[in-house]
This record gives sequence, structure tokens and C-alpha cells, in this order.
Amino acid sequence: MDARSLYSRLALDGPPLFFPDPPARVTFNFDQGIAAQETFPIEELKELAGRVLDRDRGRALEYISFGHDDATGDIVYLASYIELVLGHAGLREEIARWLGARQGTDRLSADGLILTNGSVQAIALASAAFVDPGEGVLIESASFPYAARFMQMRGADLRTVEIDGQGLVVESLVRRLEEFRRDGVRPKLLYVIPTFQLPTGAVLPEDRRRRLLEVAEEWDLVVLEDGIYSDLRYEGEPVPSLLSLDTGGRVLQSHAFSKIMAPALRLGWMAGRPDMIEALAAVRQDLGVSQWMCRLMAAYLAEGRMDAHIERANAVYRRKRDIAVEAVREHCGRWVDFDVPQGGFYLWLRMRDGVDWESAQHEAALGGVFCRPGERFTESADGGRYLRLAFSHAPEHELRRGIEVLGAAISHASRG
Repeated sequence: MDARSLYSRLALDGPPLFFPDPPARVTFNFDQGIAAQETFPIEELKELAGRVLDRDRGRALEYISFGHDDATGDIVYLASYIELVLGHAGLREEIARWLGARQGTDRLSADGLILTNGSVQAIALASAAFVDPGEGVLIESASFPYAARFMQMRGADLRTVEIDGQGLVVESLVRRLEEFRRDGVRPKLLYVIPTFQLPTGAVLPEDRRRRLLEVAEEWDLVVLEDGIYSDLRYEGEPVPSLLSLDTGGRVLQSHAFSKIMAPALRLGWMAGRPDMIEALAAVRQDLGVSQWMCRLMAAYLAEGRMDAHIERANAVYRRKRDIAVEAVREHCGRWVDFDVPQGGFYLWLRMRDGVDWESAQHEAALGGVFCRPGERFTESADGGRYLRLAFSHAPEHELRRGIEVLGAAISHASRG
């Protein structure tokens, strides 16, 4: 049987199940932006997991938050099954409180949050909720590839907006919107990563953020702000989120515990105005996220543990970033240019003229170094001149040794 002959058109056009395998065993994995194991709050999670089960018993393992009559021992059935689509009410309340305090806004509520299987599902739900085939979607010229893919799968007319060392160029956004108008296409949604942009690490200044929101209001755009790296700041002053600056209710913000705590929790969310969140709930079909994990994380937030955890984790990542920066300057500095990011998990390296990057990448892979090539994030002609190096997950000694191997490979593939 030819299985592919049975595929739907969507599956035929879909992304591969995995990235290509490297040509040799990976010794130094700088490919994925994964939280470091040494930052995982394992003992706290163990203690809370047991406590939640002791306290809530079987209620912690239901689909939704059934009540319990202690006098009779009966289950108290709820009038609504809304938690099947929005997620555990207690965790939504705690996230709204924590996120509001952290981002300086009092406009968030439990009804303005939907819990998801990581932030990626939140982005996919937003794509399904707001984008119809043929409508215009804008993303940064280098961006998270899965977000772009979700929009393409919706049949969107997807166009890119220029970015520079400070992130999205608002003038370029306006030009693209005017192009849509000339082409008779309705622009509908802008996907943007304003804080520690993926893959560049840029931070959009506040004045550009305010101008972006003015443009979105003028053109009636949904703004999807990806905030997944926004709490991973190692230096510099925080910049207000688009969500906190938004007064028109058109910003949705995706976020998750994956980068700031642990990826296996598989808990993310979308925050925004309740009637915007209702659209995501309307297209959801998976019956929600883990009740047990939600109760565990609700307790974690209610006890005020999150901010202290992020501060400890950021100290780890700050040191790793500094080690990676020092090693790149020492071993690769003759052949690459880069900006030192104030946060996030990555260095975005640009190969100078004279480096045969395909050759360097192959030789580095043979030496056990695995990185993410720039063309995975952009269709720009110069995407092949870039390399994203993730420093977050690798142990410190691997950062030093692996970047030395990478430098040797680049040197070998260089004309000078």
C-alpha cells in the first residue's frame, strides 16, 4: 500500500515529523531552545504533587473540577463543562493574577485565559479562530517556523515584515498592509515576538510597540504577541508587553511554563479579552489539559513561588549566555558577527563573507556539534548566512568545548 496516496492535501503539504538527522552522533547539542535541567524545581514539584493528591484525591484526576459534598460523600456536578475548553478555573485565576502583577495590568481575568498544551497549541488555536482562507497574515521576516506553518495551513496569504536590530520595523508593516489593500486582500492578523525575538533575540522598544498598536487599531488587526521568552531577562530594563499597552482589546498573548519552568508540564495559555478567547474555545476539540498538572501549578503560583524560581533560573542562563559569548568571541570571532542578547536562549550568528557555511555546518556536525541553521526561520535569500546557537540546555563544559569545535569547523571552511 502506498500510504501517501491516502494522505489528505493538508497532510501532503505538512511539515516533516522531525528535523533531518545529523550525519554523526550529537555530542554538543546547541539546536533546541530547552530549559536547563538544573533549573527544574524537582523537589518542589514532588512535594506539591503529593500534597495535591492527598488534598483532592480523585478530584485531581478528573476531566474537570467536580465538587464534593463532604457530608454525604457525593460528587457535586457543575452547571457548566467550560473547563473542558478553557481549562482549570483555579489555575486560570492564578495565572491572571500572576501575569497581571508581572506585566503591570489589571485587565486580565480567568475568563480571559484559555489553557493549552504548551504555547504552540495556543498559537494553532488562534490561527484556526481568526484566519480564514485568503485572508492576510503578517509575520516577522525571521520567525518561529511552526507559527508560520499554522497560518499557511489555514490558507492564509502570508507575508513578511522587515526586522532590524530592534525587532519589527513598523514602517515595513504599514507597507505590507498597503500591499494587501492594493491586492484586494483583507489583512487580519499580525504574529510578532517583541521580547527576545526568535531567532534574533531583539527587543522591540516601547515607542515602536505603541506605534505598532496604533497601526493595528487603524487596520483592525488581531495582534498575536508571543511572550514565551519574555520572562527570561538577564540584564536591562523590562519593556511593557503589548498586552499591557493594549487599550483596544485586540492583543492576544501566548505564553507557557515550558521555558521558565519545565517543558514536560505541557501547560501553556493564551491571554486576552474574554470575547476574543471565546473564539479559541469555539475551535478547540481536545477536551482540555491535565487537571492534576493544573492543580499542581495553581498551588505553585498561589504560594508565590514562581518569581523566585524565575530569578534563580535566569542566574543560570545569564552565566551560560556569558560563557557562550566568551567562547564564540574566542573561537569564532574572526568569522561571525552577533549582538549579545539581554535575554532568551539563543545567539544569532551571522557568517561573514568568505565562510562556506554549508561546508562548515557539515564539518561541525561530524565533530558532534548540532545547531539550527538560519534558513529554518526565514525564506530570505541571506538566511543561509545565519546560525542559531542555543546555549540554555547544554552544560557549561559542553558550551566551551562545543563552540571550540564549531570554531574549528568554520575556520576550516573559511577563505581567510
